Amino acid sequence: MRGFLFVCFFLSGGTALVYEVVFLRMLGLVFGHTVHAVATVLIVFMGGLALGSALFGGLTPRIRSPIQAYGWLELGIGAWAALLPMLFAWSAAWYPDLFRALGQSHAVLPWIQFALGSALLLVPTTLMGGTLAVLSQALAEPESRVGRLVGGLYAVNTCGAVVGAAMAGYVLLPSLGNRATIEAAAALNLALGFAALVYGRAHSARSAGIDLAPASESDADAREAPSRDVKPLGVRLTVVALGISGAVSMLYEVTWTRALALVLGSSTYAFTAMLVAFLLGLAGGSALYAWRWGTRQPSPVAFGALQAGIAVLVVPVLLMFERLPELLLAALRWSYAPPFVMWIQLGLSVGVLLPVTLLIGATFPCAVAVATPGAARVGESVGRIYAANTVGAVGGAVLTGFALVPALGVHAAIVVGVVVNLLLAALLTATADLRPAWRWGSAGAALLAAVAVAVGIAPWDPRVMSSGPAIYVGPYLRSAAASSSSIGATLRSQRVLFYRDGRSGTVSVGQSGAHRYLRINGKTEGSTSLDMPTQQLVGHLPLLTHPDPRDVLVIGLGTGVTAGAVARHGIRRLDVVEIEPAVVEAAGRFFGEANGHVLLDPRTRTLVADGRNFLFTTPDRYDVIISEPSNPWISGLASLFSEEFFRLTRAHLSPGGVMVQWIQLYNLRPDDLRMILKTFQGVFPATTVWNISEDLLLVGRTAPGALDLGRVKARFAEGRVGEDLGYPGNGAWPSVLGFFALGETDTARFVEDAERNTDDRLTLEFSAPRALYLDTSRTNQEAIRKARTSPLPELAPGSRGELERADVRYWIGMGCLGRNAMEDALAHFQRALELEPDHKPALLETSRVHFRLGRPEEALAFAQRALDRGPLRARTLYLLGRIHAALKSPDRAKKSFEEALALVPEDQKLRADLLLELKRVEGGKPR
Repeated sequence: MRGFLFVCFFLSGGTALVYEVVFLRMLGLVFGHTVHAVATVLIVFMGGLALGSALFGGLTPRIRSPIQAYGWLELGIGAWAALLPMLFAWSAAWYPDLFRALGQSHAVLPWIQFALGSALLLVPTTLMGGTLAVLSQALAEPESRVGRLVGGLYAVNTCGAVVGAAMAGYVLLPSLGNRATIEAAAALNLALGFAALVYGRAHSARSAGIDLAPASESDADAREAPSRDVKPLGVRLTVVALGISGAVSMLYEVTWTRALALVLGSSTYAFTAMLVAFLLGLAGGSALYAWRWGTRQPSPVAFGALQAGIAVLVVPVLLMFERLPELLLAALRWSYAPPFVMWIQLGLSVGVLLPVTLLIGATFPCAVAVATPGAARVGESVGRIYAANTVGAVGGAVLTGFALVPALGVHAAIVVGVVVNLLLAALLTATADLRPAWRWGSAGAALLAAVAVAVGIAPWDPRVMSSGPAIYVGPYLRSAAASSSSIGATLRSQRVLFYRDGRSGTVSVGQSGAHRYLRINGKTEGSTSLDMPTQQLVGHLPLLTHPDPRDVLVIGLGTGVTAGAVARHGIRRLDVVEIEPAVVEAAGRFFGEANGHVLLDPRTRTLVADGRNFLFTTPDRYDVIISEPSNPWISGLASLFSEEFFRLTRAHLSPGGVMVQWIQLYNLRPDDLRMILKTFQGVFPATTVWNISEDLLLVGRTAPGALDLGRVKARFAEGRVGEDLGYPGNGAWPSVLGFFALGETDTARFVEDAERNTDDRLTLEFSAPRALYLDTSRTNQEAIRKARTSPLPELAPGSRGELERADVRYWIGMGCLGRNAMEDALAHFQRALELEPDHKPALLETSRVHFRLGRPEEALAFAQRALDRGPLRARTLYLLGRIHAALKSPDRAKKSFEEALALVPEDQKLRADLLLELKRVEGGKPR
């Protein structure tokens, strides 16, 4: 019997973790991924487990056939889970209507989420919570040792959870999607339920080995009596301590996950590795306790010793943790292959978490053994104790996410956990039946250790923790090799101005030279250097092309530069939605000059919310919506590139509205790029694609329309766009056309056989992380270039005449250079020269492009034609000198450089470049 039921409980643990992972994903699509929303789902899920454990545990003395009762629980779980995809769809439809019916108050939003989450999840989680208590009673025999029985069951169930978590994250969700994964788990639960019912009927006589009749008065007395070796006070303290220990365990799960994300990255695979490692430790610890100590009758001192042991094992990991980035980088020197990276993620997660979680896993069976008087009432005791542990875990998750991490930071929150473990050890030891010397000596040592930990452990180095080692492997390794320094020294060479462990991520601001950059969990999300053109254009482009933009929504604040670009135009209202409050603080404090202090603009409303959830709940419509999230390989962000999200944005656009979606070209497989384009274009058939450097901007319109160059020209001047893009004066307005990549027809043809990214099958979430170390930018740009049949977008009547001017063609070519399209730029410069053969700027840029393409002879001819006495002379001479140097004419090169130097006394940047070139042609001799 034991073997059969243990197999059932193993599989049941697997389905439970599959459900937890999928439920969090599916409710996140509706509620969002804010800390409040995630906490709501966790409270409902774990609260259901606690309720079920207490409820069914209390019923076990009156259950005649616990095996059959277990079978009915599994059937109920499977039946309800099979209905959940339909119920999730209904809740998504009711959710916004319910919010609006209750006055659109964001204060009531968490209560709506809690009510809907409870309606969806409370039934199956309550049934799940009852399975351990019922099976414990089913397997209990008069001679059973409670610690071994419960420890074994808990270990087997948690081992199943390990397999379930791994299967969900690595296999089922990537290949099947949410709905099919739930259906597969539900089918397994139904099969387990039917098998248990059949087995229970066939072995009813064996299951009656313990008298399970309604409790008599004497039974009730026996139930309340503690074991002969443990005093009632010790029993009560152990149960209370288990609840507190559950809170600390959840604190560790939350904080170590946050800390490991800074090292291993924030992909779905990284989080799966962390979850598997944590569960593996719990399973191993419970199994180890059942095997090694399960036959003994423990005392509260044993539980206190486990608490002290947890603290002792956490401290060295805490002290050595900031060396983990160096270990990761050293390992990734061997290979960037996705399977190897996943094994490294799992290995490092296990190395950090396993020692601690082994002892955490032993706490539950130990507490049950302390607090359970005998096998006759084991189900009831297990139910009560498991409920206490789970309620504590809920409290720990909420307290950690809402208070400890935002207020103290991840490192300090872990220190708090260590101190609480030691205080529990001191309390349980001080109240134990030991000799005074042992009792007070042990308690005093635990208290002294708690004080030492609280005041003696220095925080982690923010330069290391904000470095993003998993993301920037190549640059760090190359930098260390070039400077002949250690990896650790390379990581510590960065300058950090701001570091904050926010509610949903760790936000930092670094400085390199004169430029600043914003990072979230180590990933750079914006800067005042190379990212500026993209940040600015994504704000300007839709405002240049929309007929009359008044109301604008920006999803994702970042540095605030995009919002600042939008605010340059004559809009009426700008709503900015940002999920992390620390990002808002960083953007205001450190990027105010770059973003024009847009957060202080009276037209700007900054909302701390999840972008999808905001669109679900707001009735507002916008003329322009800009979505500028981070890269889709980050866990949870693929849902901002799904068909359902794009449909949601379209529903909130006013007639004639424009939607702009940012996406990167680097670290993204061509198939994934086409999938995103296909998904977007399927919702916005009137889609054009614009390219700046290594980024794409997808511009979708609610209705097809030609581009009015007169409008672009006027808006360019009004919004002072040239200042942002680094071009002198308003005459540079045609440069915007240089960023054009694909028209509507070309886009449709480019994606016609691509897949779509949907909420149910978020293919992108699992494929994008596999491309994190691939250099795909050039491949993707080449694919787009081949798909292009028209060099310019469709233009409105009367706009064509604007193209027949040399200055216009020149500036379009300059825009092409902004997306590194050399041949396209050359074509426009040549057209400018056809219209005006002596156009000096076009001659100079034509020469420069030929030189960059490795054609010095052609470059020389155009540079000589460009040379005149005007303002471009110094730069032309500089280019001529470089051309002569490439053509092995050092004397001519030196003459050109020296003449240019005499012309630029104020241009320090050009002077520095000229002096450097002079040193080179003179053989490196100092001047």
